[in-house]
Amino acid sequence: MLKKFNLFHSILGIFFKNRPYDEKMVEISEQEYAVRAIVLDDIKDLLSIEREVYAGELPWTKTAFLVELQSPDPHLYLLIQKNNQTIGFIGCRIFGSDAHITNVAVLTKEQGKGIGSFLIREIQQFAKANNCETISLEVRLSNKNAQRVYRQLGFLSNTIKPNYYTEDKEDALEMILYLKEV
Repeated sequence: MLKKFNLFHSILGIFFKNRPYDEKMVEISEQEYAVRAIVLDDIKDLLSIEREVYAGELPWTKTAFLVELQSPDPHLYLLIQKNNQTIGFIGCRIFGSDAHITNVAVLTKEQGKGIGSFLIREIQQFAKANNCETISLEVRLSNKNAQRVYRQLGFLSNTIKPNYYTEDKEDALEMILYLKEV
């Protein structure tokens, strides 16, 4: 089974630029951060960030992260660290010509510093390298701050998805970034 998975993954690599993400140091708002691909051992940190950002809720479970990180489909999951502490993460998966952002979170005390915008720009590069035409995401209708950031990055409102969030039945706003315009 492992041989079949590796062969399938290698074949996908011919069509999609789903190569490993090289860890790098970046400067954002005069602070140094490390950015790297998420590995399975990072899931505990991701869940902790979710708990803090989403007031105790866990939009994604450990199992959801495991399934996504082990998917053979083209995807990119990144985390960002400050002083060896994970402070945020982002993930996307390619569906046809769309790179769909599945999850993004930055610790509350680190928000407003350009970290989320940086992570989205990394996804833009990945999407362009994979010949995507769009990047899409869903955001809570009540999350006006996130919507503002997405609009500043060029995302446009698309549709409202009623009762999208299962835990509280809140509606989601789907937003799309057309990469030809970026």
